[in-house]
Order: sequence, then C-alpha cells, then structure tokens
Amino acid sequence: MKTAMAILIPMTAAWAWSPKQPAAAEPAVKAEEVKAVTIPDRKISGPEPRGKPYPVPSTNWEQRPVIWGWTCELPDGSGLAFGGIHQTADDGNPHTSVKAGGQWKPIVEELRKNNPLQKHMTAVWTLRNACKDALARARHIFFEGKAADEEAKLLKADVDPAVEKLTKDLASLTAEFKGLAGLGNYEAGQVKFALKHLDAAAALLKPFGARTSPEQFATMRRSQIEMEIASEAFDAEPAPRALSLIAFEPKTKLYVIFGGEHMDYVTNDLWVFDPAKRRWFQRHPEAAPEPRGDSHLEPLGDGRIAMRGGYSYSTRPTYVHVGPARWIYDVEKDAWTADGHQEKTYPADTRSSNYWPPAGPEHFMAGGRPDAAANEAKLKALPVNTWVNLQQPFALWRVWGTAAFDAERDLFYVFAGGHGSYGGGDVARYHLATNRWEQSEPSELPLGGVGSNEQYPSGVNFNLRPWVKKHTYNSYAYDPVVQKMILAGVNDGLLDPYFYLYDPDKADWTSRRRIPAGMGNGCGSAQLRHTKHGMLNWCPGRNSGELWLLDEKSLEWKKIAFKGSLPAPSVDSCGMVYDPKRDRMLFVAIGYGQAYNGQIYALDLAASQVAPLNPEGMDDSKTWWFYPREVAYHPEGDLFIWDVLYHKNANSHAPPFPNLFPTYDPAKNRWVLVKISVGAGVQNIGGVSSFMAYDAKRGLFWSGELGYGGGVWAMRFDPAKAEITPLKDFVPPPSAGEKK
Repeated sequence: MKTAMAILIPMTAAWAWSPKQPAAAEPAVKAEEVKAVTIPDRKISGPEPRGKPYPVPSTNWEQRPVIWGWTCELPDGSGLAFGGIHQTADDGNPHTSVKAGGQWKPIVEELRKNNPLQKHMTAVWTLRNACKDALARARHIFFEGKAADEEAKLLKADVDPAVEKLTKDLASLTAEFKGLAGLGNYEAGQVKFALKHLDAAAALLKPFGARTSPEQFATMRRSQIEMEIASEAFDAEPAPRALSLIAFEPKTKLYVIFGGEHMDYVTNDLWVFDPAKRRWFQRHPEAAPEPRGDSHLEPLGDGRIAMRGGYSYSTRPTYVHVGPARWIYDVEKDAWTADGHQEKTYPADTRSSNYWPPAGPEHFMAGGRPDAAANEAKLKALPVNTWVNLQQPFALWRVWGTAAFDAERDLFYVFAGGHGSYGGGDVARYHLATNRWEQSEPSELPLGGVGSNEQYPSGVNFNLRPWVKKHTYNSYAYDPVVQKMILAGVNDGLLDPYFYLYDPDKADWTSRRRIPAGMGNGCGSAQLRHTKHGMLNWCPGRNSGELWLLDEKSLEWKKIAFKGSLPAPSVDSCGMVYDPKRDRMLFVAIGYGQAYNGQIYALDLAASQVAPLNPEGMDDSKTWWFYPREVAYHPEGDLFIWDVLYHKNANSHAPPFPNLFPTYDPAKNRWVLVKISVGAGVQNIGGVSSFMAYDAKRGLFWSGELGYGGGVWAMRFDPAKAEITPLKDFVPPPSAGEKK
C-alpha cells in the first residue's frame, strides 16, 4: 500500500456536543470541552426518521487537500485526526495524525513500523489482488460469449491455473498464520479474527471448470471481500473511510470511531486509538448497530459512548437516515446495548455494499449468456449506409464523455459522467462481439455528487481509482502500444498533476504518473488521440493550443514545438482525428456555444507544421451548428465522417437536415454531405455525450449515446453506394432543415 504525503490539517471551526445525561462521575476531560471538527467545517444532520433523505456533504470547492474527515482536540492541546479523502495523496487517504505542542504530525509510518502484523497485511492483500485479477479475466471470457468448447479452453489455459495457485497460496498462508507464536493478546486475537475470514474466503474459491457463471462470479467476489476484511485486521490503522466522527472517551482516555463511508460500502466496525501507546486497536463486539456513515458519537463520561443517527444507502442513488434509535457502547466491556428500542443488530465488521441498481457487476450479468455467434450474424446482415440501433441501451447516465476503442480486445471503454449525472469511478466496458455492457466493480460515488453540478473531488478514491470528472469529453483514449487506456483530464490540475492508466486485463486503474510542468490536463480541455508516433494531447496554452506527445516507452510527455498556429480546444466544441494515410492530425475548434465556419487545421507530424486547410465548402458567415468531437476515418473510402447531422442554421435548436452527415474528403480537401439513413430508435445521434469509432475487423462504424434512453448503433458504410454531395453544391430542399 502506498503512503500518503505529510499534511497539516487546518483547524478552522468546531462542532461540539453536550451529553444528554449527566456523567456517572466527573471526568478529567469534560465532553463539552472536546472539539470534534469536520474537514471542512459543516453542520451535522440530526437524527430523523428512517428512510428520510440524508444531506451528505458535497465536495468543497476550496483547494484544500483533505475533505470529509474529522479531527478531535482536547483541552490540553493534544488531538487525533483520521478519515476523509486526501486529494493529493497517492492512496487518497490522510491516514492518522496526532497533535502535540500545537502541531499536527502524521504517524502512519511510525504505526506501521511498530505493528508486528503489518507484513501479514501486505501478504493477504497480495492474494486479494490475485483473486480480483482472476475474476476480471473470467468475467471478460463470459462477456465475450464464446462457444462452450472454446470457453473451456480459455478457462483451462489461464483462469483456472490462477485460481488453483491462489487456493494453494491461501492455504499456505493460512497454515503460516495458525503456526504463529509469541504474539501479544491483541495480535493473537486479530490473527484469530483474520483466520475466520480467510477460511471463509477459501471455502468460496474453486476453479471454473468448463463454463463461467454469474453465480460463481458473485461467490468469487465474496471471497475477495473476505480477504479484504482479513487484510485490514492486520493493518496498523483502520481501513480508510470518510464521515467517521472521532470521539474521546474521558474515563478510558481512548479515542473511538465507529463505521464510516468507503464510497462503495458503509461499515459498522469499531476501532479505538490509545494516545498513551500511540496505537490503534480493532474491537470485535458480539453484535453491533447497523452499518452507517456520519453517526453522532456522544461520550457519557463513565466509560460509555452513546451513538445515534447517520445514514445508509437506499435502493437508488440517494442516502437515507437510519433513524433516531440510540445505542450505548461500553468501551471497557466492548459491548453494544440498545437504549430503549428493538432495532435489529448486525454482526460487527459488516459491510453494507453500495449496490445501487443498476450500478453493480451483478446487474450486467442479467439477460442470459452472451452469444458472440448470434450477434456476429446480426452484424454481418446489417444494411449498408444505415445507422442501426442494436437494442442495447446504456444502463447508466455517463454523459459528457466518449468511449475509447480497443480494437485488439474488441472493447469500448467508458469513463464519463459528472455534472449532475453518474459519478462512479469505474470503467464501463462494451463488448462488440456480444453487444453487452460490463461493469467490473460496484459504483463508488463521491459524497454529494449525485444530482450536483460538477461537485467532484480530485485525486483517487480509496480503491486507487481516479474520481470521475466534471466532464471527460476526449480526455482519454486507448494506446495500443502501451496496452492501456490513458486519461489526462482531471478536475483540478493544481491538486491533481497526474495522468492515469487503465489496464484492460485487470479491468481497473493501475497507476498514475506526473505530468510535466505546463502541460494542460483539465478535464474539459485535454484532448487525446493516438498516432503512430504515440498519444497526442491537444491542450490550451497561454494564448493558443499546445501539443504534447507521450513517449510510449518512458511514459513521459514531451512538448511538440511546431510551426504555425493552432487554436486552443474548448469545452463541448472541439474534435481531433488522426489521418493515417498522410500521417497528420486534424483539428476542429469552435468557441463554446458558437457556430462553425468549416475550418480544419492539420498537424503534419513529420514536419511539425500546423496549417489551416481551408477546405472547399467552408462558410465564413458561420452558419453551421456543429458538435465536432466524434469523428472516425473510413480507410477504404478515404473519408472522415462525423456522427452529427448537418445543421445549416447557427442555432442548436433548429432541426437538422435528415440523414445528411458532414464528411471531410481529404483527397480533394473539401466538405461533402454523405447520405446515411438513420434507422428507428437511433436517438440523439451526435452531441456532447456520444462516441464514434471505425471497426476495421468488421468493416463497421460504431456510435452511441451515453445517457439514459441512449444506446449503441452500428453502420456498414459502402462509399460506392453512398450518395455524396459536395457541400458547395448542396441546395436545401424547400422548408427542410433551415428557417426561411
């Protein structure tokens, strides 16, 4: 696990509570003298009836490193800080800090150094990763829809050997733990607790054999979670979390935290920190209240803490109150009791998963076994020059983005959303062979992001995945040489000076690397497209556009010094596409919300020269309305086709000309209109939430809409049978497409 950078947490305001009941004895430290501080400061919602919407805090706009955390300060100037999201840390985790002499000091390295179980934490987490990776490969095979004999061969060659090795390694590690001697009482108890979960993980593992199944995927995923819980028991501090209030119990002189938000689950585990020993201890009461985040903890001064309120997840993307029921935790006895109610108890260390339908892996398993043979037969029968709806609606509203095309693996990758739409950090995968969407992980939504306008953190979440961006547009693309998807667009370049790499074989984000000083990586401005020289980033400079090229061996960006002038990209209104026949990149740049005059800029990569092409058919009066982002090249026809219908009016609400698509003819340097029929059910073609690519393997264009009600459509283009009209010769039919 990576270590967070050192931090100083600002103390700007406090939220204090007063006991409901008088303490049994006068404590050395009175509860009302203790300052529990949210980061940033906010008013905590009081307990309300179960099921009412809960106002979780949204991302704070200030450029502060830590959000959604807590500190607790005592009258003598000492204190503890833990929890929240650290937007500049490599692991998104602020870790533990203590206050002494008026200064906050991070102590995670000290905690790990003094933890005799730390190496075991790493060993179990390594097996957890092996489980997760094998599951990702098996899931990919399922969604590829192979014939039974071919699927059996793939499982036998790759997945089952990995599962068998994992089973053997887990058994060996478990035997090692059972033989550990000379441990202290706490360490021995943690080993016993971990072994219970490792035994449960082992019982859930088995080779797939001849066929994958959704049921076994779910079982293997539970095994992965059991390993996670076991690994966390060996750690020097609690698992990362947000919105977990820190309470100081004055009789025992211990800090207490209960539950909290992990973004893909809430929990009901309980940890105490002993400031005298400078050490965390996990507690395992026999039963505990419901998992939750943001609960109130109220020290009673007699060795007990009252807990009430907080939130859990509903069955849709909202947070709800868990109710006003009051619970009492006896710190010395390590026991919970209900205070005058009959609320259900749960096993301690329970996770309540964030599986908001349809935002989890299991949802995408529904609909029967994928069948590549049947789907490929349908694709071969597609009519020419017609966009056809493939009847596969997209289940999540991942708008304001694109889809990166991986021709080798036959996949589209979608990392989009934000701006009041879906806010998960997972990557949706579309399998061309079977016309099926796959989601590999449960959704991890930033607090307060659902329904908000661009309230999204920077950096990574607790699973080391970049937070979804306010907009992603063209800020990510697949690099066939690196064999990774590259994401350059981030929410805040000051807090997040990185680009990110997604590994398709692991179905997850695997690393991030720093960008060079001066390279733009804003989520609405960085534009990535691959060339034979590497990945090209078109981003804003001081007065115009800049270009950077990714070295595919060193993974370092190098600025391209070019002759000529290139406009800067702008939100919504820019696009770029590689011309492989002429080794050049084509750019279309339109000011935000403005009309278009038809100009195209070209970068000659060999000569490092940018020049306007002034194609025939340009309209200097700027009467086009055009979203130029999504465009793909047809090599046989030597044409660049956009996925947007032609508008003659400089008005986004004016109707387009039906079935006419703006197309660039590079051989004659001219704009043409290509007639392509738009079949039934092809809605919202083109725009700010679409994608487009050419699939040379099948000879198909692919496009789609990433919002609710959208979907995926394909088109077999035959230039010999297409009606192609030079734009300069186009005569609008009466009353069509434009206002008179």
